Amino acid sequence: MAMLVEPGAIEHMYVVCLVQAILAQAISATRICGSLRSTLSFRMLDFGRGSRESAISLEALIKNCGRTKQWSAALRLLRDAIRFDVQLVPSHYIATVSACRKGGQWQHALSVLSEMWEAKLEPNVISYSAGISACEKGHQWQRALALLSEMLKAKLEPDVISYSAGISACEKGEQWQPALALLSEMWRGRLEPDVISYSAGISACEKGDACEKGEQWQRALVLLSEMREAKLEPNVVSYNAGVSACEKGEQWQRALALLSEMRKPDVTSYNAGISACEKGAQWQRALSLLSEMRQAKLEPDVISYSAGISACEKCEQWQRALALLSEVREAILEPNVSATTLGSARARRASSGSGP
Repeated sequence: MAMLVEPGAIEHMYVVCLVQAILAQAISATRICGSLRSTLSFRMLDFGRGSRESAISLEALIKNCGRTKQWSAALRLLRDAIRFDVQLVPSHYIATVSACRKGGQWQHALSVLSEMWEAKLEPNVISYSAGISACEKGHQWQRALALLSEMLKAKLEPDVISYSAGISACEKGEQWQPALALLSEMWRGRLEPDVISYSAGISACEKGDACEKGEQWQRALVLLSEMREAKLEPNVVSYNAGVSACEKGEQWQRALALLSEMRKPDVTSYNAGISACEKGAQWQRALSLLSEMRQAKLEPDVISYSAGISACEKCEQWQRALALLSEVREAILEPNVSATTLGSARARRASSGSGP
């Protein structure tokens, strides 16, 4: 049966697609001033005001701004849509919150969420999650927790993404206790934490209070163990946080055990392992890790060398310490070794009668 098409429908859809293409280029062209961009946007969309095509076009434009990290353009589009009485739906606000998040603008992201309430549009789980993630990127852990609390008051059930963003916010704020409390809430709510949730929790433990470092490595290892029990494979972030937690807890054996489990350690992994050996006065193992880095085609950085030099100095291996310092200079790296360490190494060399 032939499908009946209303007169002008094909032309209308063609114009909609053409408008989208033109506006996508206009929005991404930074040389176009804001006023002209707004005029283009809503004069061209005016023909379809209130239509499904118009709503899709506007949402596509805002998302395009988010992809190109032009949060201010996305925000301007939303503001002008309100001014031009364009019929908005939650997805327009969510796309704008996401654009602000990608641009690191947590204040604007929360402002857009507030505007949703003012427009009598109830924020949903997706919009809240975007707001929490924006707070996480802005290192605003308290506001992230406040949004999670608001979700529960609004009878919305946070999902894994919401909780993971909240845990990550606590991790960036070095708040291990709220981070672990959120993990516990997930279990109580029968939500299964994913790799991101666990990794953020382990990182939060690693960044815990200095006076509690003796306990934090244990918490980190417990979380790694729970990941495996849940059939989740720890990633580089998870392992690095665990190795670093053991290093700060002066548990060099456990740090090296975790390092040996990793499929592909990176520079951060090795640096934490070398630092653990330095704290445990294990200079030979520290130098062995430096050698492993080179075999793995990884270039040791200033942190790697500094920890290795310090490990040698603590064990009175001044010749090896100075040899490493020479490698730092040959690698054209800016030495980041304390004056005390180098002074001590040179003093030992002088006392041995080998000269300055």
